Amino acid sequence: MAEWPLWAGDLPTWITTAAIGLAAVQLLLDRRKRAAEQVRESKAQASGLTAWTVSNPDATPRVYGVMVSNTSGSMFHDVAISAVMHEKPVDRPIALTVLPPGEYFVASPGTSNFTWDFPVAVKSDDKSLRPYMNTSKYQVTGMTFTDNLNQSWSTNEHALLTKV
Repeated sequence: MAEWPLWAGDLPTWITTAAIGLAAVQLLLDRRKRAAEQVRESKAQASGLTAWTVSNPDATPRVYGVMVSNTSGSMFHDVAISAVMHEKPVDRPIALTVLPPGEYFVASPGTSNFTWDFPVAVKSDDKSLRPYMNTSKYQVTGMTFTDNLNQSWSTNEHALLTKV
């Protein structure tokens, strides 16, 4: 049998080196996987906040506004929602310091007021609010908010969620 060359070292050293290399690769892959899972989890919480324009056709005069839904089970902070009502951007966004879980209706400022009404909790059996789905005359054009992990997020008029 041929002798192992002296310059190659001994076999246990090579086996140990290969094991350390494989462990380092595995550690790197695990870190990447955990980072991707954390991003997915934080985005899942942030995607629990949605908003859309609605009106109450049963009210006289008709009431317009924005529905805000927090299905994340957590609080959101510093929520700002921009909208277009009656084909014109509303001068001031809806500004909420804290948004607990639930669904809320915020009435539009209309033409005489310059601030949005206070949010009102909406019951799941309330069928009077109807969403605007086929027009750009009434739409939410963007949101910014912070989740309970202190991560800031924004959305655009297509509700595309982006970490700020």
